[in-house]
Amino acid sequence: MRYTQSQIRELLSISVDAFRTWRDAIPALAAHKGHAPSFTPGDVVAMAIVAELVRDFGIRVGTVGGRFDQLIRECRGKSWLALETCVALIEADSIRLVDIGSSARPSPDAATLCVPCGPIVSRLQSALTATEADLGQGCLKFPPTAIGPQTERRGKRA
Repeated sequence: MRYTQSQIRELLSISVDAFRTWRDAIPALAAHKGHAPSFTPGDVVAMAIVAELVRDFGIRVGTVGGRFDQLIRECRGKSWLALETCVALIEADSIRLVDIGSSARPSPDAATLCVPCGPIVSRLQSALTATEADLGQGCLKFPPTAIGPQTERRGKRA
């Protein structure tokens, strides 16, 4: 499944201007032009991590756009199922995406932000499920009626 820019903005609660700024600062997002669905589930999770870092930690996208670019490239092509068990390790000069069960640990010599992907994936799935439930067919005002075969009236006017 692919997602459009407007779907991502709605899922992440970000403005058009904020998304435009992200696209200018993060090269991996600049490749996505137009309104066609072009973002993968991995892209959405990576952007949700970016949104969380911006909202919760006040990180400016313009100052670390290169590292966010690296994050998006690591997440691209991965399913939400694979990303549920990952943690994004954000250091001053790099971002790594590691599996929770792996032996990779944050470096003891550098400050590291650890962002677990599981809660982010759960929130995204809940938001998408709620959206789909809202789009369900409501009650029909009139009961369905069977329509018989139509007679052909070629060349005849009523």
